[in-house]
Amino acid sequence: MAASVKVYEALAHALAEAGLGPLFGVTGDANVYLADCFMRRHGGSFVAAANENGAALMALGYASVSGRTGLATVTHGPAVTNTLTALAEGVKAGTPMVLLCGDTAYGDRENLQKIAQRDLILATGAGFEQMNTPASAVADLARAIRRANAERRPVAFNFPVDVMRASVEDDFAPMLAAPAQPSATPAGADLDEAIGIVAAAKRPIVLAGRDAIGDAAREALLRLAARIDAPLATTLRAKDLFRGEDYDLGIMGTLSAPGATDALMKSDCILAFGAALNFHTTSHGGFVDGKRVVQLASHPAGIGRGHTPDIGLVGGVAETVERIIYWLDEAEIAPSGFRGELSPHGLADQPPPQAEASLQRLDYVDVLCRLDAILPPDRILVTDAGRHMVKAMQSLRVQHPRLYVQTASFGSIGLGMAQAIGAAAAEPGRPVVLTIGDGGFMLGGLTEFNTAVRQRTDLIVVLCNDNCYGAEYALLRDKQMDPAISLFDWPDFAPIADALGGKGVTVRTLADLDLAREAIARRDRPLLIEIMLDPAHMPFW
Repeated sequence: MAASVKVYEALAHALAEAGLGPLFGVTGDANVYLADCFMRRHGGSFVAAANENGAALMALGYASVSGRTGLATVTHGPAVTNTLTALAEGVKAGTPMVLLCGDTAYGDRENLQKIAQRDLILATGAGFEQMNTPASAVADLARAIRRANAERRPVAFNFPVDVMRASVEDDFAPMLAAPAQPSATPAGADLDEAIGIVAAAKRPIVLAGRDAIGDAAREALLRLAARIDAPLATTLRAKDLFRGEDYDLGIMGTLSAPGATDALMKSDCILAFGAALNFHTTSHGGFVDGKRVVQLASHPAGIGRGHTPDIGLVGGVAETVERIIYWLDEAEIAPSGFRGELSPHGLADQPPPQAEASLQRLDYVDVLCRLDAILPPDRILVTDAGRHMVKAMQSLRVQHPRLYVQTASFGSIGLGMAQAIGAAAAEPGRPVVLTIGDGGFMLGGLTEFNTAVRQRTDLIVVLCNDNCYGAEYALLRDKQMDPAISLFDWPDFAPIADALGGKGVTVRTLADLDLAREAIARRDRPLLIEIMLDPAHMPFW
């Protein structure tokens, strides 16, 4: 007969046995015993965040890099409302995460922190699972984890504080680990029509999204592209998947390089694998108008989320590509010849930076190109939102798209620092580079920089400081209005990094990049490199 334990002990035991990874959180009366038991009794890793939104964002960053379901925990009331931005970000990014959130006791109607948590959470688009009874607690949590993994979104597991101290048998079946998603091969009329579209295409493009970045998928797409003579492209979140390959167009969409844009406009067919085809990827429809589009997703919900394809297929990338190539060979379909119209190299290259003549004023794009060469090559890259982000996305490279974390799915600044900490937890031996603006750092980065210090995170923060909310500054200037309302007299950030336990370096001229280079080489704690920029000489995006 199983031993009798408290509910929080059973949940902690089940989490530890499942080995899902670290638990990010901020403790309160509803979850403190769970977190303590998970860490002390079972040796689990608990990362204490500075605020609840940061905890949930750390779980998202961990999930994005690890490919697993992230875990975060908070108490009730304002702790839950603090996570709503992170939940919305996770929903829009399609990132699986479970938020273990406390709730006030049943019947405690006068509790100051009582609020309709279910309504708030569902409003973000996240899922919701209630702990039904003490005896069902582990099974209820397992359901939340399975749902997060299958639905590719955050799911909240809601537990009342009084129930956590109820006694139950320590029986942690079913296991909490989410089952692997089976791969399938499309068949029937839809597959036949998709193959017909491929066979008829004169200028096809093979596009890979975030759900097609695995090794088997990459090799399959390379084979398909070679077989049909198609150039290769990726979405932003699959950036650098084909870097170094011939006929690599780089990112398809609003970030496309000039050579890639020309090829995309000439194309007559887009074969999208694991890509949502949102308005960024399609360049507001410009890259798909008048073209036949075939879209493959791992789940039916992935079809038509953005652009509506001519044919949607559900299945595994490698399996589907194998069938397409087989039938093309059986029908003796000749390659399209599209590659013969293109140069095999340089299609993804961005124009060189237009450096300022004065050495006393930094050119942002030039600085990014120089940083790309001196930052650790094996880095994880995390980009916060803001005016600075587009050029950072284009200029800073990664060795594999799994190592890139984009934090602007909800369009909010200030979400990058916490996700960088979570990403670092997924790859403890790998440095993390975060690009962030001054507004984003003050909004969300400042609170968690010390968390990176406490966690001894190998973090390099590139803080792009133009002393303003850059997009708003540009909007006002574009209409010949006074941009004063967008300007801020921030303190120097490098000394703040020192005060928080890290190391800060200020770059005002190109010569100061030597200081940054030395600081990167000698870093033994989180490093902040403050790049001083003139808002009047920044790209709009």
